[in-house]
Amino acid sequence: MNETREVLQAAADLAAQGRAFVLATVVSAKGSTPRNAGAKMLWHPATSGGDAFVGTVGGGQFERLVFGDAEKALCRGTCGIEKYVLGSDADQCCGGVMEVFFEPHAPHQRVVLFGAGHVSLEIARLLSPAPVQVVIVDDRTEWNSEARFPGARRVMDYAAGVEACRERPEATLACVMTCSHDVDLDILNDLLKAPPAFLGLIGSRSKRACLFGRLVAAGHAEEAVQKVRCPIGVGDTGKEPPLVAVSIAAELLLEAKKLARL
Repeated sequence: MNETREVLQAAADLAAQGRAFVLATVVSAKGSTPRNAGAKMLWHPATSGGDAFVGTVGGGQFERLVFGDAEKALCRGTCGIEKYVLGSDADQCCGGVMEVFFEPHAPHQRVVLFGAGHVSLEIARLLSPAPVQVVIVDDRTEWNSEARFPGARRVMDYAAGVEACRERPEATLACVMTCSHDVDLDILNDLLKAPPAFLGLIGSRSKRACLFGRLVAAGHAEEAVQKVRCPIGVGDTGKEPPLVAVSIAAELLLEAKKLARL
């Protein structure tokens, strides 16, 4: 398997695992340089911290600089070109000049909405252009329908919805907003046994106090329960479903962006 094929295979494998990575491609090489235009390297954060990579764009201190710029590109979430003069900064004396194109690939985050009511409907609409997968969980077929939620993954059973959150917990944001406080409690009880990266609950501070108290009484650690975001949303935008949805969707997008950088 040649180097380019190895890099592309590694990219496909990481994408299938829902992992973030950056493709770095030499787009210009002038003078004396360790690699020619077209050389590729894949960089991704190592699970134990630090750098992991496949392929090479030159090696040595120069490649360490590329690692750093790859990490910056992943944090920004945008493509870009960096220019490198192979002198003292790169610990090289080649004197050539290289330009490297950075292409970050962040996995799509999954937003799981428990409840297919008015607010969920508006949230799904707001998130439709965003790079997230929307999952709607509700056992009411007339509410959780293709007509109401086109393009979303629909799960017709709450227990199956909890399992969906466990498929990729590190990339999952769950929001509980069913038509019943008791159902909300049951779902939270199950989710807290293996919580997703972000867990939110729609409701007032009085609902928070009531349900949080019952969750602690059921045996969940106080610290774990307090991590549930309730009330969810970036601020008081109003009580009408579309306005509530704007607040919640904004917070979900902000949290999804944070997860994409991990």
